[in-house]
Amino acid sequence: MRQRVLSVSKLTKYIKSIFDNDVILKNVIVEGEISNYKLHSSGHAYFSVKDDESRLNCVMFKNAAASSPSIGDGDKVILHGNISVYEKNGQYQLYVQKCEKKGLGDLYVEFEKLKSELESLGWFDPLKKKKIPMVPKKIGVVTSPTGAAIRDMISVISRRFPNVEIYIMPVSVQGREAPGEISAGIDIFNVMNEVDVVIIGRGGGSIEELWAFNERIVAESIHNSIIPVVSAVGHETDFTISDFTADLRAPTPSAAGELVVPSLAELKDKLMSFEKRLSKDMLSQLAISKEMLIRLRGNYFFSKPEMFYSGHTQTLDIMKTDLERSVMKVIDLKKTLLEGYRSELKGMNPENVLKRGYAVIKGAKGEYIGSIDQVSPGENVEIVFKDGTAISKILSKG
Repeated sequence: MRQRVLSVSKLTKYIKSIFDNDVILKNVIVEGEISNYKLHSSGHAYFSVKDDESRLNCVMFKNAAASSPSIGDGDKVILHGNISVYEKNGQYQLYVQKCEKKGLGDLYVEFEKLKSELESLGWFDPLKKKKIPMVPKKIGVVTSPTGAAIRDMISVISRRFPNVEIYIMPVSVQGREAPGEISAGIDIFNVMNEVDVVIIGRGGGSIEELWAFNERIVAESIHNSIIPVVSAVGHETDFTISDFTADLRAPTPSAAGELVVPSLAELKDKLMSFEKRLSKDMLSQLAISKEMLIRLRGNYFFSKPEMFYSGHTQTLDIMKTDLERSVMKVIDLKKTLLEGYRSELKGMNPENVLKRGYAVIKGAKGEYIGSIDQVSPGENVEIVFKDGTAISKILSKG
């Protein structure tokens, strides 16, 4: 008997019918931790629920989502619903009709614990963030070499600023080895010290897939980096420890490219605008200066400058004459005083005293005799006259 050949869609429908008719799968209650939660603009919620060994995709349609408590990645929940197959991709999933929040998941608790610790150490302080260079010449990227993230970043950077050089440090971005590789990639760029900024990141994923960027070893390398670090992990709604520690957070890898380099075309437009404004300002200043010069040229001071200082010249001559007169008065006064001193000194000259008939008596040792008590009878003394000396002998004292 020849086996019947089924199309993919028929086989999928058959499997779906088995799920839909299973009594147990029609009404299941599942406990687990939410991961990769996304609320669509339609109001439907898409996520997965997991435990240590398995993961189950879930969908919660608008009405059920509206009556559900606020949930997100890391929350522990109890879900009521049915298991069926989504025919378009052939995957089975839980269609959630009711959601009960049980508490926080282990990963979320771990995330909040590390976040609080690093925040208390000041690692997230905005004042300590390094400034991203306006126009980096070399950019280092720590990411998977095969992911969509690196392609997006290269595309955006090359389009916005073609002259920049991009250096890729290939690493794992999820799995057990990822944290160490990402940390080492940052450290290597710092040792080389050849790039102006480092981007770390990857595309979107569940909290488990992004977890490498929540590890302390990665945060430590970012914090210790002397080169500014930009974190571009997942989607805009995803937040990691790396985002908080980095000098700048980019909502997506593509956005990182836009934040790190300016648009060359926009820079050229700005430069042209600055050039026009500068030229306009210079011409305006030149016109003002020219008008001022014309006004100054017609000013009385500049047309006949000698009239300005002629009056001062006359005043200067008068001041000079007065000064000379004052100096001469002082000189005459000093001369008069000098003559008086000279006369006094002349009157005190011993020679002039001798000329008036006086004499000076000196003892045997040449000392001047000024008192009768200085001589004794029988001693010889020298008498000094104006024109000579004589030796006399003391005969007696009276």
